[in-house]
Amino acid sequence: METRDQIRYWGGAIGAVALVGAIVVAVVVVQTPAPKAKTAPQTQMAARTPAAVKPQAAWKPQAAVKPPAAVKPPAAVKPPAAVKPQAAVKPLTDAERKVSEELWVEQKKLDTDSGRVKAATPDGRRRVAEMIAKQFNVPEKLVNDLRGRKVGDGEITTALALSQQLMKHDKVTRQQALDRIFAARKSGQGWGAIARSLGLKLGDVVSDVKKTDKQLAKLAPVKVAG
Repeated sequence: METRDQIRYWGGAIGAVALVGAIVVAVVVVQTPAPKAKTAPQTQMAARTPAAVKPQAAWKPQAAVKPPAAVKPPAAVKPPAAVKPQAAVKPLTDAERKVSEELWVEQKKLDTDSGRVKAATPDGRRRVAEMIAKQFNVPEKLVNDLRGRKVGDGEITTALALSQQLMKHDKVTRQQALDRIFAARKSGQGWGAIARSLGLKLGDVVSDVKKTDKQLAKLAPVKVAG
């Protein structure tokens, strides 16, 4: 009997221990978090998997290229207007020719007298320039500047006499008047033609040249041979 009681005792004890162990295991299992699913490899695989290739947009045909506009031919070049021939210069009248010849004679006389003054004294060139400048009330420097044009004292005197008239006639400066006179002279016009084209009186010029020559003649009187 004792043996059976012992067996029952130990059987109950073992059952109780087993029950307690089962409870402990159950508690541990409940409290232990469930293991995470192995998603990393799948995520990596998903990342490695190429995205679905989008279908290319439908190809649009290019707009038709417009042909270049037709090049217009250059406008025809108009021929230059025909240059009108200059009116023929009318020949001098007999009266104008006579005055022009008289002026030429007086110029030569003035050149001769001015040359005599230049040769008579060391400062003769300056004295001639001073006399001409005084006669026409201009700076002596102007006379020397006109000499730089390679013209004689007779022509310088004629040009100054004409310039005085032109200044009053056209209301211009003396330099402007002289430039116009010498430009006409350079083109080959004679004093008579210049005076006519400018509306000046050549007879008055002859008088001025004679007056200047008389003043120069006094500076170097002609020596009479003994």
